[in-house]
Amino acid sequence: MLLYATKIKMCSGCEDSLCCQDIESICLEGNNVKTLHLKETVHALLKYNPKTVMVQDDETFMLEAATSSTGETYVRTANCPKKTDPLLSLPRLR
Repeated sequence: MLLYATKIKMCSGCEDSLCCQDIESICLEGNNVKTLHLKETVHALLKYNPKTVMVQDDETFMLEAATSSTGETYVRTANCPKKTDPLLSLPRLR
């Protein structure tokens, strides 16, 4: 099943951040269902089911599970040639 990331919620104090590691949760939509998931949950989904979540900007991109140098898990756009990750261009929940 293919899901689309449609909104993001940033961590407290990072509402205007342009860093994917500052995302707290991601709203996923698919099969007429909208659900909000912590980034760790989406990371686990993508780790075991790659290419199942997309983000749509001017183009459509796959999301991928990532891990920072300090071991923090997060989600980002895979192979994105843009300066700003399209995931960060989604509407933000407050």
